[in-house]
Amino acid sequence: MKKSLIIFLLWSLVGPVSLLSKESNPDQKPPKIHHQITVTATRIKTTPRETGASIIIITKEELIQTGEPLLINALQKSAAISMIQTGPAGMATSLFLRGANSEHTLVMIDGVEVNDPISPSRSFDLAHLQTENIERVEILLGPQSPLYGSDALGGVINIITSSGQGKPHLEFSGLVGSWKTNQAQISSSGEWRQLAFSFSLSHFQDEGISAASAVYPGNTEKDGYRNLSFSGRTDLTFSPENKLSFFLRIIRARAEIDNFGGPYGDDPNNLQKNRHLISRLQWRNFLFSSRWEQLLSVNLVYHHRKNRNPADDTYPNYSDQADFKSMFIKLDWQHNLYLHPQNTLTFGVDFKKETGQSEYISFNPWGKVASTFPNHQAHSAGFYLQDFIRLQPYFFCQVGFRWDHYSHFGSVVTYRLTPSIILPLTRTQLKMSFGSGFKAPSLYQLYAPPSLYGPIGNEDLQPEKSRGWEIGCHQPFFKNKTQLALTFFSQDYDNLIQFDFFRGYINTGKARSRGWEISGSTILFNHFQVTLDYTHLQARDRQTNQPLLRRPATRLNLGLHFNIKEKLRTTLLLLYYGQRDDLDYSLWPPRRVTLSPFKLVNFNISYTFLPQLQVFLRMENLLNEQYELVKGYGTYGFSVYLGLKSKIEF
Repeated sequence: MKKSLIIFLLWSLVGPVSLLSKESNPDQKPPKIHHQITVTATRIKTTPRETGASIIIITKEELIQTGEPLLINALQKSAAISMIQTGPAGMATSLFLRGANSEHTLVMIDGVEVNDPISPSRSFDLAHLQTENIERVEILLGPQSPLYGSDALGGVINIITSSGQGKPHLEFSGLVGSWKTNQAQISSSGEWRQLAFSFSLSHFQDEGISAASAVYPGNTEKDGYRNLSFSGRTDLTFSPENKLSFFLRIIRARAEIDNFGGPYGDDPNNLQKNRHLISRLQWRNFLFSSRWEQLLSVNLVYHHRKNRNPADDTYPNYSDQADFKSMFIKLDWQHNLYLHPQNTLTFGVDFKKETGQSEYISFNPWGKVASTFPNHQAHSAGFYLQDFIRLQPYFFCQVGFRWDHYSHFGSVVTYRLTPSIILPLTRTQLKMSFGSGFKAPSLYQLYAPPSLYGPIGNEDLQPEKSRGWEIGCHQPFFKNKTQLALTFFSQDYDNLIQFDFFRGYINTGKARSRGWEISGSTILFNHFQVTLDYTHLQARDRQTNQPLLRRPATRLNLGLHFNIKEKLRTTLLLLYYGQRDDLDYSLWPPRRVTLSPFKLVNFNISYTFLPQLQVFLRMENLLNEQYELVKGYGTYGFSVYLGLKSKIEF
């Protein structure tokens, strides 16, 4: 049956091509290549060929075509990204950019930093982000602290909300599928006089699988997930020189979780609830004939996570509960001076304040255990400066630095240089990037109260630091129908904060991540495209020389894409994860193990019957591969999802 299914999928891709070769107009032009724009790489609108930094852009069209309701699945487009999740939808998720720790990636939504101050390492869990109302995702690789400050040691992910364009309209979409999955969404966007708006309300849920993998004994209970998300953005243009923008995203999620992975990790009533509020108010102003642009913004982020695990028949003498609350406020005043068509100077100041508190209580046969983290806060101020040189059309360069001062450890300076050269005869892009990054200690790492066994927090902690470089080239062929890129990279991490049983958190860790990436795409038959993305990675602990956990040495994405007149779109995608080390916590002490390589074959097809109606089908893990992303935790088998989207214009 699997062979028949694969033959059918291949025919759905290749068969129409053979028919079109007889019927299509021989003079028909190939699809137009659109120049992508990024704002994350330089803080101003820039094409990727104008910067030496590596950036991955996932567009709204690509998100719609995949039909993925959750963003974490769509982020696997690039082999430079490795995702792990402790079970089904809604479970804790980590993302590794070129081998960097998950907390070493700064996550932003419309430029708003969303890393959670009360998280022990100040990371952000991407598990609860739906794809609704997203215009594009920009992923910037390598150390980026000169522009974005703390947390950007390994890279930046900026999720950009759709802005209202065109006539006001309503959109409805729905999805049903395996594991009793369903999603319903309503959205509206458009322009009315001086106001542009976009709003979206989306509900997602599934029955799930057991978070503790069902291949181990004692794990039979399914862990479901529900998510209700609202996203909105308004832009009010008072004049060509003045615009006020407001962005808001609210997330309410409920996930059933298990105690641990591996044998008998099931728990029938362990529950986690997440609440997130993310907002930004921004004023944009132009002065002196638009040569001086100002962006003044205020960001407010609130996170609240609750865990409830009452006693049950399986664990009658055990229960626990926890509450985690945090708030992050940032004032950012950015200036762009367009001094000359060949030179733009960007500089600015920002002020940050973060607070966090938590409480944990558990009961067991030996009594009550309580741990309270009282409200603590941290302040910081930063100044950044970047000079962007454009010697059109052959040379581009950004050079910049940043100074930050933190209330608890003092000052730190970071720098960045990213030249890009275009060879005129071959249109070859030669690029390079060199820079540094830092990460401030989290509130928990600084102020966590001691336990019965010894200290935890350490107020003398210093920031983690990184230095990295990359060098590469990008070559177009055959009038841009074929693209090929090759990049080599290396990054060292020092002063990493690690936990010592006797001394608590200390600056002692060192790591190195290096490797190379190759990516390419080619358009065939005017409608058929092949894409390839491969990463070879060596990520090691420089003290023990052992591989860093859960980082695959090889990642490969191979895609076959077919498109007819923007109506019929099909994609067959192969995802390959090489072997990687992990720890088996079902043993004591935990033992290092090697997880086997695996491959996933996914297929999606969409058809637009009318401009107002689109139907799509998505099939994942066609080969029903049995694999583990995290030792002891479950993953989905073969899955099928069917959805539709309709549009009503006013």
